[in-house]
Amino acid sequence: MMRRLPPAERELDVLRYVSERAPISAREVAEQFGEANGLARTTVVTLMERLRKKGYLARRRQEGVYRYSPRVPQAEVLEELVRQFFERTLGGSVSPVVAYLTRTRDLSDEEAAQLESWMEALKARRERGL
Repeated sequence: MMRRLPPAERELDVLRYVSERAPISAREVAEQFGEANGLARTTVVTLMERLRKKGYLARRRQEGVYRYSPRVPQAEVLEELVRQFFERTLGGSVSPVVAYLTRTRDLSDEEAAQLESWMEALKARRERGL
């Protein structure tokens, strides 16, 4: 995976919006997302162009209008954000996250089962020496 500059919080909101509705024009994003969030059209276009330059969005001219689509799957974006959070904020330690989950969140049965599955996969990797 190519390392990109991470999207800022507002950029992430725009990226999520575009990803759910792609292909979509900047005008449509400005009218639907921007107005609802108090953002001027120029601000929305600036955010979208930043995302394009960072490699998160692609644009293609269709009938004289640029239409934007995600270049990176949403899961990959989130995985990279989590990786950066672990490395930069937590120094690579998972302990604070596990402590947070056990002390402050009620996990659904599905979430608990997923965590157990991931722990089994981690255990298997450690046993294989990976």
